[in-house]
Amino acid sequence: NRRVLFDIAVAGPLAGLVITLPVIYFGLQNSEVVLRSSLGPETLFLGESLLFKFMSKLAVPGLTSDMDIMLNPMAFAGWAGLFVTSLNLLPIGQLDGGHVLYSLFGRRVQKAYIFLIAVFAAICVVLYPGWALLILLLVFFGYKHPPPQDDFTELDPRRRLIGFAMLVIFVISFTPVPFKF
Repeated sequence: NRRVLFDIAVAGPLAGLVITLPVIYFGLQNSEVVLRSSLGPETLFLGESLLFKFMSKLAVPGLTSDMDIMLNPMAFAGWAGLFVTSLNLLPIGQLDGGHVLYSLFGRRVQKAYIFLIAVFAAICVVLYPGWALLILLLVFFGYKHPPPQDDFTELDPRRRLIGFAMLVIFVISFTPVPFKF
């Protein structure tokens, strides 16, 4: 039923965040702060989600606009963990985010998938063309969510609250432009 689908969908991302957030924090604290002007043109800059920016401000207070953090391996692993978690929380199809969205709204969500694909396509065209492959894969493998055997069991208020929190976690952990050259 939708409750079981929901419980399975939120377990992985929540467990991942419990590990990822401290890894980011301690990794950032042990990373080197450098002046942007000292970085060469071959430097690859990682995009930041809202959550990563917040963690950066907590771990490295006093960072100014002319400074950047040279991530150590632990901080990079945390960034990658947050990035993968946000991809898994995309509210489409068979991803955990799709399971959460379907658990919250049932079959009513099927109409929203076209809108979500259009939003990601717009991000692809306007901000970062690298998302095109992901959009094609989501369309190819199926962006609609199949119903569970028991599609009528509603979520209880606690699960609904956690579900909306998971959608917020997706928004604050998603990096629209993951790599900048």
